[in-house]
Amino acid sequence: MRHAIITVALIGALAFGLAAVSPVHAATKDPDVARLSAQLEQLSADPELGQYALAQQVLARNAINDLQNAGRSGHDHALFMAEQRVALAQASAKTEADRAKLDQLRQEHDQIMLQASQADAAAARAELARQRLQYEAAVQQAQMLQQQGAQATQQAQQAQAEAEQARRLAAAQARAATLARKEARLAEAATKALQGSSDSGASASASGSGHAGGSLQLSSASFQSGSSDLTASGRRRVADFGRTHAGQKIIVVPRASSSQRVLAGRRAMAVQQALADAGAGQVTVWKVASASQGMEVEIRTQK
Repeated sequence: MRHAIITVALIGALAFGLAAVSPVHAATKDPDVARLSAQLEQLSADPELGQYALAQQVLARNAINDLQNAGRSGHDHALFMAEQRVALAQASAKTEADRAKLDQLRQEHDQIMLQASQADAAAARAELARQRLQYEAAVQQAQMLQQQGAQATQQAQQAQAEAEQARRLAAAQARAATLARKEARLAEAATKALQGSSDSGASASASGSGHAGGSLQLSSASFQSGSSDLTASGRRRVADFGRTHAGQKIIVVPRASSSQRVLAGRRAMAVQQALADAGAGQVTVWKVASASQGMEVEIRTQK
C-alpha cells in the first residue's frame, strides 16, 4: 500500500511538472529545451514505457525547467544535466519494462513445465493401468490352464509370461512414482513463484506455534469458479477480518489436493492482497498444505 501511495504521488508530481513547464515551453525559443521536452513527453505518452521510472521522469522534468531558467554562465552545465536526466529516465523505463516481461516469462515457463509434468504423469498412469489389465489377464489364463490340467511345459511357459508381465508392471510403477514426485516438486515451485513469499510460516507450523484471536475458513464458494478472484461476499468477509485484526499477525494457510495446488496458491495470494487492502499490515502466506480432496484457504491470527 505504501508503494501505491508513492506511485500516485509521483504521477501527481509528474503531471504538475508537465503543467508547469508547458506554458514556458510554448514560449521558449531554446531548441535544447524543446528537444528534451519532446523526448520526455514522448516517453510519458508511450503506452508501454510511460508507466515506468516515474521518479526519474520527474527529475528529468525538473532538470529541463532548470535549463529553461539557467543564465548564460550556467547554460552548458544545465544542458548536460538535463540531457543526462532524460537519458536516465528513458533507460530506467526500458529496464523496468524488460524486468516485468522477464518475470512474466518466468511464470509462464513454470506453468508450462508443470503442465508437461502432469501430462507425463497421466500417460504413465494410463500405461500402468494397461499393464495391470494385461497382468490380470495373464494370471487368469494361468489359472484356467492349471484347472484344465495343462501339460507341465505349458505351465512353465505361462509362468515365464507372468514373470515378464510382473517385471513390466514393476517398471511402470517405478516410472509413475518418479513422475508423481516430479509433478509435486513443480507444483510447489510454481506456487512459490506466484506467491513470491518465503516459507517462514512452514517452520512456525513445525515448531508448534499457537494461534489465537480468530480464524476464518474460505471454501471454494468464496471464490469465482476456477479462478483466484474472490466473490463479493468472500471479499467482504476477508475485509471484515482484516479490519478486525489489523494490529495482529495474520497467517494465510492454503490447502489443496495435488491437482489443485497451483490454484490454491493463487487464491492465498488474492486473500493476502485483500487483507492488505483492508489495513492488515502483517500478513504471511504459508506454502500449500496437502488435502485429500478439494481446496480451502484458512485465515487466522498468530501470537
